Amino acid sequence: MKDEKKYFGMTKMQLGILAGLTVVLILVVGTGGWLVLGDSNLGRSQRSAATVAPTVTSIVVMPSTLTPTITPTPIAYEQLIPSGWKQYKTSLIEIWLPANFKESTKKNSDILNSFSFIELLATEVSSKSSAYNMQVAVTYDLLTANSLDEHLKGKLPHLPYQAQVTDSRTVYVNTVEARRFVIEYRADNVDYNDLVYVFQDGNTVWYVQYAAEISEFFTNLPMFEQSILTFRMVE
Repeated sequence: MKDEKKYFGMTKMQLGILAGLTVVLILVVGTGGWLVLGDSNLGRSQRSAATVAPTVTSIVVMPSTLTPTITPTPIAYEQLIPSGWKQYKTSLIEIWLPANFKESTKKNSDILNSFSFIELLATEVSSKSSAYNMQVAVTYDLLTANSLDEHLKGKLPHLPYQAQVTDSRTVYVNTVEARRFVIEYRADNVDYNDLVYVFQDGNTVWYVQYAAEISEFFTNLPMFEQSILTFRMVE
């Protein structure tokens, strides 16, 4: 047999077998590497997915706005007294009026005299500008019902002179609760308006009334409303 030509000490057949084995080895190594890399990437993806923190939406809870309860601060009594006014005081009450008033000895408060006791009566000093003098009266009686409003419901229908209540409301006089009435009546052929403030002090009901001829009433209303701020019970 003729000797076969050899390359690198190997026959053609041996070289062919070696080349085939090399290709197979390359394919095996490449496939294994791809699988390993694929598993590695998958593991990293899974780990990344596992370690990604979920997005948290922060909700800021604001406290509800509270409306403060405002307690009115009373004004110092001395600051309520207008300059030049005169003090009228008894053992039970105190009130201030302009200098053109004087205390009266007439113990008749007209509109409220029918169901209350007179404590103080002051009248305007006569002047050429008015034919009828204004009157300020402080009277009182005892509470005869379970509340001040019930008490007044029993009293007001018995007002004299066919008087009519034209205004009625609850007010605060320097933080003290009171009832405020405007009453119209006619006496001695003269039409009057009567501004009445009613206070409850325990079982005692106090009435402070400002009466004026109807044409002068509204002109003097600011003075009446200033005067009522100076009314107080003497302690």
